[in-house]
Amino acid sequence: MTLLPTDVWSVSNDSSSSRTALISFWLASPDDQLEYLWNSPIGTSTVLQVNLLHNDPQFSSDEVLLRNKIGDFFNENGLSHPLSLKLMIANFLLSPPGLLQINNIESYFPSWFCEAYSSLYRSSPSAHPSTPPLHAQSSPNPPTPTTPDFGPFPNSLDALIGNRIHLNRLLGLSNLYYIDPDDSEITQELLELRTSLAQLIFSANPSSLESIWSTEFGDRYWSLVRSGIQNEPLSTIDEQIKSQSIKVLSPSQGGGFSQPNAINALLVSMMYFLPGTMQVSNAQHNIPAWLYEPFSQVFASS
Repeated sequence: MTLLPTDVWSVSNDSSSSRTALISFWLASPDDQLEYLWNSPIGTSTVLQVNLLHNDPQFSSDEVLLRNKIGDFFNENGLSHPLSLKLMIANFLLSPPGLLQINNIESYFPSWFCEAYSSLYRSSPSAHPSTPPLHAQSSPNPPTPTTPDFGPFPNSLDALIGNRIHLNRLLGLSNLYYIDPDDSEITQELLELRTSLAQLIFSANPSSLESIWSTEFGDRYWSLVRSGIQNEPLSTIDEQIKSQSIKVLSPSQGGGFSQPNAINALLVSMMYFLPGTMQVSNAQHNIPAWLYEPFSQVFASS
């Protein structure tokens, strides 16, 4: 059912409501007109909105949910899907410059889109005249994107679930690694993040795990588990973390699911074992209901 509009919006407006309207516009655009639309005032407004994300962007819960759905789509379908082009344009409006990386972009997208991406995410927006020019609303000298400062990693899971910057970083790195595991910088950053996250999980109160995994953090955790990062060689500290989790869960080493931190260890283990390579005896009995279903979906089969 088509709904009647409730608000007036203009491409010359730089408000967040216009960004939301632009996202809806791109998602509904005819696929054979995307290049034409990008080179129209619609594209100009889109570039403006993306550049405005330099300044501490605040995304609504609906926008975060949409960005997660787009990331899940790429995880499941890759970048060669016919819908990938319009979804990636919409994703521009949810991705501040410096926080979106597409490797081997020329293999998946047309040249006009590659130029637009390079202008927005690889250099100063003014460096590429082929990208729709900004009108008077934009700064005459747009700031050059710099490496973002994410701040210190939270020191507890409770602090992490309230830190949107690091939550989005966790999701973004997991998605980027899934798309291109050969990117050494992304790989190293995700490995370091996994190590920090494993330490937080081990130190968390077991009674708080269910409520923590019911937040947005849960979706981001499963994105990391599904990313394939478990394929990478382990550092000395990661070897120790993996061994510790195995020991906690192994009856032969004095552990087992009767241990109070067994679920902590299981959650850590899933970040180090590839889906399909880890089995839990009598899983439905040993794993709590809130965790059993996603565990089964990821690890019941490769």
